[in-house]
Amino acid sequence: MRRAAAIASVVLAATATPAAADTTAPWVVLGPDGAVVRVATTDAACPRIRYDDFDRPMQVRVGPWEAYPHTVCEAPLPAIVQRASFAGRAIPLPRPEPRRIVVLGDSGCRLKGGSVQACNDPAQWPFARIAAAAAAMAPDLVIHVGDYHYRETPCPQPGAGCEGSPYGYNWGAWRADFFDPAAPLLAAAPWVMVRGNHEDCERAGHGWFRYLDPRPRPPDCEGFTEPYRIAFGDFSLVVHDSAIARDQNPRDAEIERHRGQLAAARALATPESWLLTHRPLYGVYKFEPTTRRPILTNETLQAAAAALGPDPFRAVFSGHIHRFDAFSFAGGQPAQVVVGGGGTALDPSLDDPPPDLAILGARVSRLTSTTGYAFLFLERGGAGWAGALYDADGRARLRCRLDGKTMECDP
Repeated sequence: MRRAAAIASVVLAATATPAAADTTAPWVVLGPDGAVVRVATTDAACPRIRYDDFDRPMQVRVGPWEAYPHTVCEAPLPAIVQRASFAGRAIPLPRPEPRRIVVLGDSGCRLKGGSVQACNDPAQWPFARIAAAAAAMAPDLVIHVGDYHYRETPCPQPGAGCEGSPYGYNWGAWRADFFDPAAPLLAAAPWVMVRGNHEDCERAGHGWFRYLDPRPRPPDCEGFTEPYRIAFGDFSLVVHDSAIARDQNPRDAEIERHRGQLAAARALATPESWLLTHRPLYGVYKFEPTTRRPILTNETLQAAAAALGPDPFRAVFSGHIHRFDAFSFAGGQPAQVVVGGGGTALDPSLDDPPPDLAILGARVSRLTSTTGYAFLFLERGGAGWAGALYDADGRARLRCRLDGKTMECDP
Protein backbone atom coordinates (compact mmCIF):
# COMPACT_ATOMS: atom_id res chain seq x y z
CA MET A 1 0.00 0.00 0.00
CA ARG A 2 2.84 2.37 0.86
CA ARG A 3 4.56 1.57 -2.49
CA ALA A 4 1.34 2.35 -4.42
CA ALA A 5 1.00 5.68 -2.60
CA ALA A 6 4.63 6.54 -3.35
CA ILE A 7 4.18 5.75 -7.04
CA ALA A 8 1.00 7.87 -7.21
CA SER A 9 2.68 10.82 -5.49
CA VAL A 10 5.71 10.80 -7.78
CA VAL A 11 3.48 10.66 -10.88
CA LEU A 12 1.46 13.63 -9.60
CA ALA A 13 4.59 15.64 -8.80
CA ALA A 14 6.19 14.96 -12.15
CA THR A 15 3.12 15.75 -14.25
CA ALA A 16 2.15 19.01 -12.59
CA THR A 17 1.55 21.90 -15.00
CA PRO A 18 4.90 23.61 -15.74
CA ALA A 19 5.41 27.33 -15.24
CA ALA A 20 5.25 27.88 -19.00
CA ALA A 21 3.02 25.58 -21.03
CA ASP A 22 5.32 25.75 -24.04
CA THR A 23 8.48 24.78 -22.13
CA THR A 24 9.19 21.22 -21.02
CA ALA A 25 10.34 20.11 -17.62
CA PRO A 26 14.14 19.82 -17.36
CA TRP A 27 16.05 16.58 -17.78
CA VAL A 28 19.69 15.76 -16.93
CA VAL A 29 22.04 13.69 -19.07
CA LEU A 30 25.51 12.52 -18.08
CA GLY A 31 28.38 12.32 -20.55
CA PRO A 32 32.16 12.47 -20.84
CA ASP A 33 32.24 16.15 -19.84
CA GLY A 34 29.90 15.87 -16.87
CA ALA A 35 26.20 16.60 -16.40
CA VAL A 36 24.06 18.73 -18.70
CA VAL A 37 20.57 20.11 -17.98
CA ARG A 38 18.22 20.49 -20.95
CA VAL A 39 14.77 21.87 -21.68
CA ALA A 40 12.82 22.35 -24.91
CA THR A 41 10.95 25.63 -25.39
CA THR A 42 8.98 27.49 -28.03
CA ASP A 43 9.96 30.80 -26.42
CA ALA A 44 12.14 33.17 -28.43
CA ALA A 45 14.99 33.00 -25.92
CA CYS A 46 16.39 30.27 -23.73
CA PRO A 47 15.24 30.42 -20.09
CA ARG A 48 17.38 30.80 -17.00
CA ILE A 49 18.34 28.11 -14.52
CA ARG A 50 19.06 28.61 -10.81
CA TYR A 51 22.24 27.24 -9.21
CA ASP A 52 22.35 27.56 -5.43
CA ASP A 53 21.77 31.31 -4.90
CA PHE A 54 22.27 32.69 -8.40
CA ASP A 55 20.69 32.43 -11.85
CA ARG A 56 22.42 31.79 -15.14
CA PRO A 57 21.11 31.66 -18.72
CA MET A 58 20.82 28.41 -20.64
CA GLN A 59 22.38 28.25 -24.10
CA VAL A 60 20.89 27.14 -27.42
CA ARG A 61 21.74 23.56 -28.32
CA VAL A 62 19.65 23.59 -31.49
CA GLY A 63 16.84 25.75 -32.81
CA PRO A 64 13.47 24.77 -34.30
CA TRP A 65 13.62 22.65 -37.44
CA GLU A 66 10.88 21.18 -39.63
CA ALA A 67 8.95 18.74 -37.41
CA TYR A 68 10.68 19.93 -34.21
CA PRO A 69 9.05 23.22 -33.10
CA HIS A 70 11.18 23.73 -29.99
CA THR A 71 14.52 25.27 -29.31
CA VAL A 72 16.51 22.85 -27.16
CA CYS A 73 18.41 24.76 -24.47
CA GLU A 74 21.10 23.42 -22.17
CA ALA A 75 23.47 24.35 -19.37
CA PRO A 76 26.30 22.46 -17.67
CA LEU A 77 25.62 21.24 -14.16
CA PRO A 78 28.95 21.62 -12.31
CA ALA A 79 29.81 19.18 -9.54
CA ILE A 80 30.18 22.04 -7.03
CA VAL A 81 26.48 22.96 -7.33
CA GLN A 82 24.55 21.97 -4.19
CA ARG A 83 21.03 22.83 -5.40
CA ALA A 84 19.58 23.46 -8.83
CA SER A 85 16.08 24.38 -9.97
CA PHE A 86 14.14 25.44 -13.03
CA ALA A 87 10.89 27.40 -12.80
CA GLY A 88 10.70 26.46 -9.12
CA ARG A 89 11.17 22.75 -9.79
CA ALA A 90 14.16 20.91 -8.28
CA ILE A 91 16.64 19.44 -10.75
CA PRO A 92 18.17 16.06 -9.79
CA LEU A 93 21.89 16.39 -9.11
CA PRO A 94 24.45 13.73 -10.03
CA ARG A 95 25.90 11.77 -7.12
CA PRO A 96 29.71 11.47 -7.01
CA GLU A 97 29.32 7.75 -6.31
CA PRO A 98 25.81 6.51 -7.18
CA ARG A 99 24.75 3.49 -5.17
CA ARG A 100 21.18 2.96 -6.41
CA ILE A 101 20.88 2.42 -10.16
CA VAL A 102 17.88 1.70 -12.40
CA VAL A 103 18.54 -0.01 -15.75
CA LEU A 104 15.87 -0.27 -18.46
CA GLY A 105 15.58 -0.20 -22.23
CA ASP A 106 13.48 -0.65 -25.38
CA SER A 107 10.69 1.44 -23.97
CA GLY A 108 8.69 2.93 -26.87
CA CYS A 109 5.35 1.74 -28.29
CA ARG A 110 5.74 -0.17 -31.54
CA LEU A 111 3.81 1.19 -34.52
CA LYS A 112 5.34 -0.11 -37.71
CA GLY A 113 3.19 -1.38 -40.57
CA GLY A 114 1.29 -4.41 -39.38
CA SER A 115 3.24 -4.67 -36.11
CA VAL A 116 1.11 -2.64 -33.71
CA GLN A 117 0.85 -2.21 -29.95
CA ALA A 118 -2.15 -0.79 -28.13
CA CYS A 119 -0.31 2.39 -27.09
CA ASN A 120 -3.42 3.74 -25.31
CA ASP A 121 -3.62 0.70 -22.99
CA PRO A 122 -1.21 0.88 -20.03
CA ALA A 123 -1.36 -2.90 -19.71
CA GLN A 124 -0.21 -3.39 -23.30
CA TRP A 125 2.30 -0.52 -23.26
CA PRO A 126 3.37 -0.03 -19.62
CA PHE A 127 6.38 2.29 -19.94
CA ALA A 128 4.67 5.03 -17.88
CA ARG A 129 3.98 2.50 -15.11
CA ILE A 130 7.58 1.30 -15.22
CA ALA A 131 8.91 4.88 -15.02
CA ALA A 132 6.68 5.65 -12.03
CA ALA A 133 7.60 2.44 -10.20
CA ALA A 134 11.31 3.01 -10.81
CA ALA A 135 11.10 6.66 -9.69
CA ALA A 136 9.44 5.59 -6.44
CA MET A 137 12.63 3.69 -5.57
CA ALA A 138 14.57 6.97 -5.40
CA PRO A 139 17.47 5.98 -7.67
CA ASP A 140 20.72 7.94 -7.81
CA LEU A 141 21.12 7.19 -11.51
CA VAL A 142 19.09 5.84 -14.44
CA ILE A 143 20.63 3.95 -17.36
CA HIS A 144 18.57 3.57 -20.52
CA VAL A 145 20.21 1.04 -22.86
CA GLY A 146 18.57 2.40 -26.02
CA ASP A 147 15.54 2.33 -28.34
CA TYR A 148 13.30 5.17 -27.17
CA HIS A 149 11.32 5.86 -30.36
CA TYR A 150 9.07 3.19 -31.92
CA ARG A 151 6.11 5.13 -33.37
CA GLU A 152 7.16 5.03 -37.01
CA THR A 153 3.92 4.59 -39.00
CA PRO A 154 0.23 5.48 -38.48
CA CYS A 155 -2.05 3.52 -36.19
CA PRO A 156 -4.34 1.33 -38.35
CA GLN A 157 -7.52 2.84 -36.90
CA PRO A 158 -10.02 1.96 -35.64
CA GLY A 159 -9.92 -0.70 -32.96
CA ALA A 160 -6.15 -1.18 -32.67
CA GLY A 161 -5.83 0.55 -29.29
CA CYS A 162 -3.48 3.23 -30.63
CA GLU A 163 -6.06 5.62 -32.06
CA GLY A 164 -4.85 9.22 -32.19
CA SER A 165 -1.19 8.37 -31.67
CA PRO A 166 1.40 10.62 -33.30
CA TYR A 167 3.93 8.87 -35.49
CA GLY A 168 7.04 9.56 -37.54
CA TYR A 169 10.24 11.38 -36.70
CA ASN A 170 8.97 14.50 -34.95
CA TRP A 171 8.45 16.06 -31.54
CA GLY A 172 4.95 14.60 -31.16
CA ALA A 173 6.21 11.04 -31.46
CA TRP A 174 9.19 11.67 -29.18
CA ARG A 175 6.92 13.27 -26.60
CA ALA A 176 4.40 10.41 -26.66
CA ASP A 177 6.99 7.62 -26.75
CA PHE A 178 9.49 9.02 -24.25
CA PHE A 179 9.18 12.41 -22.61
CA ASP A 180 5.61 12.17 -21.29
CA PRO A 181 5.74 8.61 -19.91
CA ALA A 182 9.31 9.03 -18.60
CA ALA A 183 8.49 12.28 -16.73
CA PRO A 184 8.59 10.95 -13.14
CA LEU A 185 11.86 9.13 -13.73
CA LEU A 186 13.44 12.11 -15.52
CA ALA A 187 12.54 14.18 -12.45
CA ALA A 188 13.98 11.58 -10.05
CA ALA A 189 17.61 11.23 -11.19
CA PRO A 190 20.17 12.03 -13.88
CA TRP A 191 20.27 9.64 -16.85
CA VAL A 192 22.95 7.90 -18.90
CA MET A 193 21.51 7.59 -22.42
CA VAL A 194 22.68 4.80 -24.73
CA ARG A 195 21.87 5.05 -28.43
CA GLY A 196 19.81 2.23 -29.92
CA ASN A 197 19.28 1.11 -33.49
CA HIS A 198 15.94 2.96 -33.52
CA GLU A 199 18.02 6.13 -33.13
CA ASP A 200 20.22 5.54 -36.17
CA CYS A 201 20.26 8.15 -38.93
CA GLU A 202 17.66 6.36 -41.05
CA ARG A 203 15.18 6.50 -38.16
CA ALA A 204 15.07 8.77 -35.11
CA GLY A 205 18.72 9.85 -35.18
CA HIS A 206 17.98 13.56 -35.61
CA GLY A 207 15.84 13.48 -32.47
CA TRP A 208 18.57 11.57 -30.64
CA PHE A 209 21.11 14.31 -31.28
CA ARG A 210 18.59 17.06 -30.46
CA TYR A 211 17.46 15.69 -27.13
CA LEU A 212 19.54 12.89 -25.66
CA ASP A 213 23.16 12.61 -26.84
CA PRO A 214 25.26 14.12 -24.01
CA ARG A 215 27.95 15.72 -26.16
CA PRO A 216 27.93 18.92 -28.26
CA ARG A 217 25.51 18.49 -31.14
CA PRO A 218 27.17 17.66 -34.48
CA PRO A 219 26.16 19.59 -37.63
CA ASP A 220 24.22 16.59 -38.93
CA CYS A 221 23.22 13.09 -37.82
CA GLU A 222 26.29 10.85 -37.39
CA GLY A 223 26.20 7.11 -37.94
CA PHE A 224 29.01 6.36 -35.47
CA THR A 225 29.98 8.21 -32.32
CA GLU A 226 33.07 7.54 -30.24
CA PRO A 227 33.00 5.63 -26.94
CA TYR A 228 33.34 7.57 -23.71
CA ARG A 229 33.65 7.00 -19.97
CA ILE A 230 31.67 8.42 -17.06
CA ALA A 231 33.69 8.08 -13.85
CA PHE A 232 32.21 7.77 -10.34
CA GLY A 233 35.15 7.27 -8.03
CA ASP A 234 36.41 3.69 -8.47
CA PHE A 235 33.30 2.78 -10.50
CA SER A 236 32.78 3.83 -14.10
CA LEU A 237 30.48 3.37 -17.08
CA VAL A 238 31.84 3.10 -20.62
CA VAL A 239 29.32 3.81 -23.39
CA HIS A 240 29.71 2.25 -26.84
CA ASP A 241 27.47 3.24 -29.76
CA SER A 242 26.22 0.08 -31.53
CA ALA A 243 23.30 1.70 -33.37
CA ILE A 244 24.88 0.56 -36.64
CA ALA A 245 25.97 -3.05 -36.18
CA ARG A 246 24.21 -5.67 -38.30
CA ASP A 247 22.85 -8.52 -36.23
CA GLN A 248 23.52 -11.03 -39.02
CA ASN A 249 25.63 -11.09 -42.18
CA PRO A 250 28.13 -8.46 -41.01
CA ARG A 251 30.17 -6.44 -43.45
CA ASP A 252 33.93 -6.38 -43.15
CA ALA A 253 34.06 -2.58 -42.95
CA GLU A 254 31.56 -2.53 -40.05
CA ILE A 255 33.48 -5.27 -38.22
CA GLU A 256 36.70 -3.27 -38.50
CA ARG A 257 35.01 -0.05 -37.42
CA HIS A 258 33.50 -1.68 -34.33
CA ARG A 259 36.74 -3.51 -33.56
CA GLY A 260 38.42 -0.12 -33.30
CA GLN A 261 35.61 1.29 -31.21
CA LEU A 262 35.53 -1.71 -28.86
CA ALA A 263 39.30 -1.49 -28.46
CA ALA A 264 38.93 2.20 -27.60
CA ALA A 265 36.17 1.38 -25.14
CA ARG A 266 38.33 -1.28 -23.46
CA ALA A 267 41.15 1.24 -23.12
CA LEU A 268 38.77 3.41 -21.07
CA ALA A 269 37.91 0.62 -18.61
CA THR A 270 38.79 0.81 -14.94
CA PRO A 271 38.79 -2.20 -12.58
CA GLU A 272 35.11 -1.63 -11.74
CA SER A 273 33.70 -0.71 -15.16
CA TRP A 274 30.47 -1.69 -16.87
CA LEU A 275 30.16 -1.50 -20.65
CA LEU A 276 26.88 -0.06 -21.92
CA THR A 277 26.01 -0.88 -25.53
CA HIS A 278 22.56 -1.31 -27.03
CA ARG A 279 23.14 -4.54 -28.96
CA PRO A 280 24.28 -7.41 -26.72
CA LEU A 281 27.94 -8.24 -27.17
CA TYR A 282 27.72 -11.76 -25.72
CA GLY A 283 24.02 -12.53 -26.15
CA VAL A 284 21.92 -15.21 -27.82
CA TYR A 285 18.80 -14.24 -29.75
CA LYS A 286 17.19 -17.69 -29.78
CA PHE A 287 17.88 -21.41 -30.19
CA GLU A 288 17.00 -23.26 -33.36
CA PRO A 289 13.93 -25.42 -32.61
CA THR A 290 15.39 -28.77 -33.69
CA THR A 291 19.16 -28.60 -33.23
CA ARG A 292 19.09 -26.11 -30.32
CA ARG A 293 21.98 -24.35 -32.02
CA PRO A 294 22.32 -20.82 -30.65
CA ILE A 295 21.63 -17.94 -33.01
CA LEU A 296 23.88 -15.20 -31.67
CA THR A 297 22.36 -11.78 -31.16
CA ASN A 298 24.91 -9.70 -33.03
CA GLU A 299 27.49 -11.22 -35.35
CA THR A 300 29.11 -7.85 -36.10
CA LEU A 301 30.09 -7.10 -32.50
CA GLN A 302 31.09 -10.68 -31.78
CA ALA A 303 33.33 -10.80 -34.85
CA ALA A 304 34.82 -7.46 -33.83
CA ALA A 305 35.50 -8.61 -30.26
CA ALA A 306 36.89 -12.03 -31.17
CA ALA A 307 40.40 -10.73 -31.94
CA LEU A 308 40.68 -8.37 -28.97
CA GLY A 309 41.57 -10.85 -26.22
CA PRO A 310 40.37 -10.76 -22.60
CA ASP A 311 37.57 -8.32 -21.87
CA PRO A 312 38.30 -6.01 -18.89
CA PHE A 313 34.69 -5.11 -18.04
CA ARG A 314 32.81 -6.51 -15.06
CA ALA A 315 29.54 -6.63 -17.00
CA VAL A 316 27.97 -5.60 -20.28
CA PHE A 317 24.48 -4.06 -20.07
CA SER A 318 22.38 -4.01 -23.24
CA GLY A 319 18.86 -4.05 -24.63
CA HIS A 320 17.75 -4.77 -28.22
CA ILE A 321 16.17 -8.11 -27.29
CA HIS A 322 12.86 -7.42 -25.55
CA ARG A 323 13.23 -9.55 -22.43
CA PHE A 324 15.63 -10.02 -19.50
CA ASP A 325 18.72 -12.23 -19.88
CA ALA A 326 21.63 -12.65 -17.48
CA PHE A 327 24.60 -14.65 -18.81
CA SER A 328 27.65 -15.56 -16.73
CA PHE A 329 30.70 -17.29 -18.18
CA ALA A 330 33.54 -19.53 -17.14
CA GLY A 331 36.95 -18.10 -17.86
CA GLY A 332 36.70 -14.42 -17.04
CA GLN A 333 34.36 -13.06 -19.71
CA PRO A 334 32.10 -10.32 -18.28
CA ALA A 335 28.48 -11.00 -17.43
CA GLN A 336 26.08 -10.03 -20.22
CA VAL A 337 22.84 -8.53 -18.95
CA VAL A 338 19.99 -7.74 -21.33
CA VAL A 339 17.29 -5.41 -19.98
CA GLY A 340 14.95 -4.92 -22.92
CA GLY A 341 11.47 -5.17 -21.40
CA GLY A 342 10.85 -1.44 -20.94
CA GLY A 343 7.59 -1.27 -22.87
CA THR A 344 7.83 -2.36 -26.47
CA ALA A 345 6.40 -5.66 -27.76
CA LEU A 346 8.12 -8.55 -25.99
CA ASP A 347 10.30 -11.40 -27.23
CA PRO A 348 9.99 -14.94 -25.81
CA SER A 349 12.50 -16.11 -23.23
CA LEU A 350 15.42 -18.44 -23.93
CA ASP A 351 14.20 -21.89 -22.87
CA ASP A 352 16.12 -25.19 -22.64
CA PRO A 353 19.64 -23.96 -23.39
CA PRO A 354 22.06 -26.67 -24.55
CA PRO A 355 24.39 -27.86 -21.77
CA ASP A 356 27.53 -26.95 -23.74
CA LEU A 357 26.44 -23.43 -24.67
CA ALA A 358 29.44 -21.18 -25.38
CA ILE A 359 29.86 -17.66 -26.80
CA LEU A 360 33.17 -16.54 -28.30
CA GLY A 361 34.76 -19.67 -26.88
CA ALA A 362 33.61 -19.00 -23.30
CA ARG A 363 31.29 -21.56 -21.73
CA VAL A 364 28.07 -20.17 -20.29
CA SER A 365 28.14 -21.13 -16.62
CA ARG A 366 24.79 -19.60 -15.71
CA LEU A 367 21.84 -18.28 -17.73
CA THR A 368 18.64 -16.70 -16.49
CA SER A 369 16.09 -15.66 -19.13
CA THR A 370 12.56 -14.40 -18.61
CA THR A 371 10.08 -12.38 -20.63
CA GLY A 372 7.75 -9.68 -19.33
CA TYR A 373 7.77 -5.91 -18.87
CA ALA A 374 10.38 -5.04 -16.26
CA PHE A 375 13.28 -2.89 -15.09
CA LEU A 376 16.40 -3.76 -13.11
CA PHE A 377 17.31 -2.05 -9.84
CA LEU A 378 20.79 -2.57 -8.37
CA GLU A 379 22.24 -1.21 -5.14
CA ARG A 380 25.93 -1.23 -4.33
CA GLY A 381 27.00 -3.07 -1.22
CA GLY A 382 30.69 -3.66 -0.59
CA ALA A 383 32.39 -5.02 -3.69
CA GLY A 384 29.18 -6.12 -5.42
CA TRP A 385 25.73 -5.00 -6.48
CA ALA A 386 22.46 -6.54 -5.31
CA GLY A 387 18.87 -5.84 -6.25
CA ALA A 388 16.01 -7.22 -8.27
CA LEU A 389 14.18 -7.31 -11.55
CA TYR A 390 10.87 -5.51 -10.95
CA ASP A 391 7.67 -5.63 -12.97
CA ALA A 392 5.70 -2.59 -14.14
CA ASP A 393 3.98 -2.29 -10.74
CA GLY A 394 7.20 -2.43 -8.72
CA ARG A 395 6.92 -6.07 -7.64
CA ALA A 396 10.16 -8.06 -7.48
CA ARG A 397 10.28 -10.94 -9.96
CA LEU A 398 13.91 -12.05 -9.59
CA ARG A 399 16.52 -11.29 -6.96
CA CYS A 400 19.86 -10.52 -8.59
CA ARG A 401 23.45 -10.06 -7.48
CA LEU A 402 26.47 -8.96 -9.52
CA ASP A 403 29.73 -10.14 -7.91
CA GLY A 404 32.90 -9.71 -9.92
CA LYS A 405 31.95 -10.91 -13.41
CA THR A 406 29.10 -13.16 -12.28
CA MET A 407 25.42 -12.16 -12.42
CA GLU A 408 23.10 -14.45 -10.49
CA CYS A 409 19.31 -14.01 -10.63
CA ASP A 410 16.84 -16.27 -8.80
CA PRO A 411 13.15 -16.08 -7.83
